[in-house]
Amino acid sequence: MDREIERDWENDVNQKTEESRMIYNKMAFEYDTSREGRYTRFHIEELLNTINLNEGDVVLDIACGNGTLLGELSKKAKIRANGIDISENMIHAAIMRYPHINFKVKPCCPLEWSDESIDIITICCAFHHFDNPQRFVNECRRVLKKSGTVYVADPNFGAVIRFFANQFWFPFSKSGDVKVYGRKELEAIFYNGGFRIVQVYEKEKGLFLKARK
Repeated sequence: MDREIERDWENDVNQKTEESRMIYNKMAFEYDTSREGRYTRFHIEELLNTINLNEGDVVLDIACGNGTLLGELSKKAKIRANGIDISENMIHAAIMRYPHINFKVKPCCPLEWSDESIDIITICCAFHHFDNPQRFVNECRRVLKKSGTVYVADPNFGAVIRFFANQFWFPFSKSGDVKVYGRKELEAIFYNGGFRIVQVYEKEKGLFLKARK
């Protein structure tokens, strides 16, 4: 491999973040054929049908995994594509598959990009791993251009399952999962982050959001 992959953030990462890193490092090279990879594919397909791209857009895929979403978006328009993930092995796999895309091992927050430098941010099946979602959303707003947009795809659980998962499963599991959200909760986080237009909808096993700055 031509490009060195390094972790370049502090050692005192959040426990859930470290759990996520370890889990995805283990499954990275078989991710597409894994149960989670097949589940995520549905969310990727919906995002591909939803995201509006313009030539030259700067796109940042956060928790990009093995790069599938960015790779497919790059086929739709000539974009400046960037992907970050905490898993070194996922980034390794992404670079091997899409060497023309800029991939780095980075945490989701804080973001290294300067103010108003990104056109589109995507987060696919990762928002429920973030330990401080409001801080993350605030960072998204900071780096987005004035007309920038965030697209989120996350699992869609019913209210009862969501309650038991959040209260009794995630706090004690080693899955790296922090919290799954309902429509109103997800919408509120982005409105509280200063986004002026927020649209959230459910489709089968997915919860999808589009937020304009």
